[in-house]
Amino acid sequence: MLRTFDIILIGLMIAAASITYKIKHDAEKQMNQVTKLERMISDENDTIDLLKADWSLLTQPNRLQKLIETFQGQLDLQLVEANQIIDINDLPQPKPVVFDSVADIITEASAKDLKPDSTLTGSVAKKANPAPKGAAQ
Repeated sequence: MLRTFDIILIGLMIAAASITYKIKHDAEKQMNQVTKLERMISDENDTIDLLKADWSLLTQPNRLQKLIETFQGQLDLQLVEANQIIDINDLPQPKPVVFDSVADIITEASAKDLKPDSTLTGSVAKKANPAPKGAAQ
């Protein structure tokens, strides 16, 4: 009886040791992954800082002025005047186009050299663009 109990305890100790080892191994894997992610985040933050520095260098007014002077002939840039800048609310609102009939729509489309929609064929199109009296329908 004593031997059976010893064998059970030895089995339990081996199981506990293997479970402990597995948990430790999984925790180390997770720590490696966290370290890798922290390194990637650090690299991305360094890249962002580098890009911000590059952006501030590229948008320096002195540098832009030199570029404007160098390429003035190709760019044909002009100074912005104060009366050119307005608020979006100051823009005139477009008036909505209201048509009384389908014939008005077709007339407007033909005036703008647009083809009428293919769904406007048949009786509506014939009423809108009646054929001359001598022509066959």
